[in-house]
Amino acid sequence: MKRVLIVLVILILAGGAYWFLQNRERLFPKPEAREVAPQRWQIGTGKATEPSNATAMLPANATNASVETNATANATAPETPVDEIVRHDFVKDVSAYLVARYLPGGTKKNPGAQGRFDLNVKSVNIRYGVDFPGLNVDPADTLGARKIIFGHVLQGPTLDFLHAAYTPLFLDSLDESLRTATHTLASGQSAPVTEAQRAEMLTLLASRLRTVGQTVAVLARTDTIKPLVAKYLQDIDNVGQAHLAFWNLQGDKASPAARDEASARIKTTIQTREISRQRLLQAIVSAAAPQGLDASELIYLAQWVYRRGEENRQWAGAAGKAGELLTKVAEAVEERSRQPWTETDGNATSGDPAEAGQ
Repeated sequence: MKRVLIVLVILILAGGAYWFLQNRERLFPKPEAREVAPQRWQIGTGKATEPSNATAMLPANATNASVETNATANATAPETPVDEIVRHDFVKDVSAYLVARYLPGGTKKNPGAQGRFDLNVKSVNIRYGVDFPGLNVDPADTLGARKIIFGHVLQGPTLDFLHAAYTPLFLDSLDESLRTATHTLASGQSAPVTEAQRAEMLTLLASRLRTVGQTVAVLARTDTIKPLVAKYLQDIDNVGQAHLAFWNLQGDKASPAARDEASARIKTTIQTREISRQRLLQAIVSAAAPQGLDASELIYLAQWVYRRGEENRQWAGAAGKAGELLTKVAEAVEERSRQPWTETDGNATSGDPAEAGQ
């Protein structure tokens, strides 16, 4: 009898073990690995995890940006996200370029009392629309590169992403460039940027960015300006055609009357072009009331916005949004100008430029 009981117990234990092995995964579910950031993983229990604060502030699918978040709650600041086309080097290059174009007063290049910028929108556009520093495109293919950049950047979500992610980087890069910048005084001595000059530079920059941003936003959304730009561009082309026709008559077979007629046509087309230019300029000034931009810059901006709309209708609207965001960047720059430099953050030199060189 005891042997029978022992055999029974063994069978029961074996059956229980078999049942436990078959149902182990149901009773004790295996933890799942869930990706919470590039190259970082956490162990989950099957419950949905809430998005971290580091990524919740970024627009979903804004760009094909690579975002590095901090998986652990520590005191270190997360790295700035990187856009696939507009790299961090672009922001740093823009900052260095702007600082280099600032001419403090009392220096060899600017003997006057007030600082100023040796800067215009055309030179900036040529630099970043031809050489493409910091932009992840092929510089050998100028037209193709520009198409890639505009197609990528001139989208609402992309603009929101770039503004949110890169504005702090831009401000810090400006300060970093100002820390290392030097200027030549009238005496020939080299001097660092003083705290007063830093505040002046950032204030001047904020004013310029605000004016450009407001002007672009108005140009992109004022329908009455677009036909004036089209007329002006057509008149420019007519002047070129008139000059070409005149030079084609510079041969022995051309009659004096034909040459005179071609010459008169050049004068007429030039006059027509200037009338179109003045009408366009008056319309821009009336609509945008820009401050600090000369006539050539206003006309240049109008042509730039018009061409974006001709290439893609949506790009004109995005250009308007870009202008609005640029005014917000200007506000951030102006706010930074009111924050003092400390000895560890900058040169912290106050006073006139002459003292900085001693």
